[in-house]
Amino acid sequence: MRRVSVLGMIGLSLSLPLVAQAKDAGKITFVQGSDIDTLDPAVSRSVPSYNVINHVFNRLVAWDGRDRSAVVPDLATSWSKTEDGKTWTFVLKQGVKFHDGTDFNAQAVKFNLDRIRDPKLGSPHRSYYADISSVEAVSPYELRITTKEASPTLLELLAKESSSISSPAAIKQYGRAYGHHPVGTGPYTFDSWIPNDQAIIEKNPAFYGEPGKPSKIVFRPVREDSSRVIELRTNNADVAGNLSPEAAIELQSLNKSDLLRVPSTFQVFFEMNLTKPPFDDPRIRRAVSMAIDRQALVDKVLLGYGKVPTGPFPEGTQARQVFEPVKYDPDAARKIINDVYPGGYPGTVVMWTPAGRYTKDRQVAEVVQGYLNAVGLKTDFKVWEWATYQKSLYRADPGKGTGKGTNDANMWLLGTGLSDADIRLRRKLSTGDPQNLTGYSNPQVDNLLKLAAHEMDVDKRLSYYKDIQEILWEQDPDNLPLFDQEQIIGVRKELTGLDVNYEGTLDFKNVELIKR
Repeated sequence: MRRVSVLGMIGLSLSLPLVAQAKDAGKITFVQGSDIDTLDPAVSRSVPSYNVINHVFNRLVAWDGRDRSAVVPDLATSWSKTEDGKTWTFVLKQGVKFHDGTDFNAQAVKFNLDRIRDPKLGSPHRSYYADISSVEAVSPYELRITTKEASPTLLELLAKESSSISSPAAIKQYGRAYGHHPVGTGPYTFDSWIPNDQAIIEKNPAFYGEPGKPSKIVFRPVREDSSRVIELRTNNADVAGNLSPEAAIELQSLNKSDLLRVPSTFQVFFEMNLTKPPFDDPRIRRAVSMAIDRQALVDKVLLGYGKVPTGPFPEGTQARQVFEPVKYDPDAARKIINDVYPGGYPGTVVMWTPAGRYTKDRQVAEVVQGYLNAVGLKTDFKVWEWATYQKSLYRADPGKGTGKGTNDANMWLLGTGLSDADIRLRRKLSTGDPQNLTGYSNPQVDNLLKLAAHEMDVDKRLSYYKDIQEILWEQDPDNLPLFDQEQIIGVRKELTGLDVNYEGTLDFKNVELIKR
């Protein structure tokens, strides 16, 4: 009998009894609910893109184990830091080539870290690197990073997808089009990407480490959940992600595919525009939160494939605090709204949602719309395709409200699966951060984030993150948490070795087909 087991540094993996004989997987096709946004690691911010990026690129360091308790070498062989925590020296692997044949060395790492810190690039991750004051190639294979303050999270940052090392020659060659021509050092090389159709990567015969097993991996966006199930059932796809609970039940009943139910650090929520009514008032934010029956969402919409949030962080997230779930109380919600707006809020609440990115995202958003209508709010509803949604949300809108394209809406559905507390909080809460779409600004939270960013004592640093969670949950929320997501993935019965990260990415490098 097949079983699900925990393996290595990434989530859960399919494995088989030893009596089965594995063979080369050849081409593997993965269908997911939304498309890639870009394959430039310094710019991308989405899991669909990271699924490709993680096969094409390496970083200086990587996490060891799904609990992320330690960082291990990747393109760096070792590192050291000064006593004050401000100067870090990395010794790099020698003999590594980028896919275009150019050399990986300290100058290449410096080029990448300087690039992501350059405001001309416009990276949404730039603020994470703001504490770096200089990057120096001490010798061809020795790198020195100096930070303005003690930097306890530098290794965590260098392990992120945004810190992937690209070929400087390729970036110079393709310029702004580099996101369609990525060149890394990883076990797979980029072949092609046709937006809204497919992206293809191929095994890198010159990879310096353990080679991948599939010869080719195809990533296809298939927006409709039912279509992804058909692709899997007809063997047009080997793996189908972002499945709905209904699809999971269908696959189980047919017994023609294996089903993975993987815990997730993903929480799905509605962010709110805090720069204009009605959500500029925290009383309204709390009222709307009380208007939502989250247990009903989990039981009736998600059919049990999810959890009611008990805090801003789901299970598996660093420094997680647990609170009492928000109580469903529509009468109290209605009263608060009428107290703030006698006679009711006169405007229309504009709601946006993607379709196919998160578990039953559109259906969940429609149910939330019903809850808001039930407490007297008038609403307008718009559904987006994911890639366009991403671009619209983050579009610069200087001088207007949030300063982003989100200024056109009152609330928009998103999710995050980041497991490290620093970036999970900083990107959404820091005043003026490029990924702070809500316009959230709380001096107390800003101060706690600043203290945590430079605190070398681990326990004290984590206590700051816990304090921030308490502020968000009990005083000044920036979003409406809806559910903690469970990953539902369909897999061909002949396939083994798929690793699923709790942050939502899939690793296909060890996938094999089983000869029965």
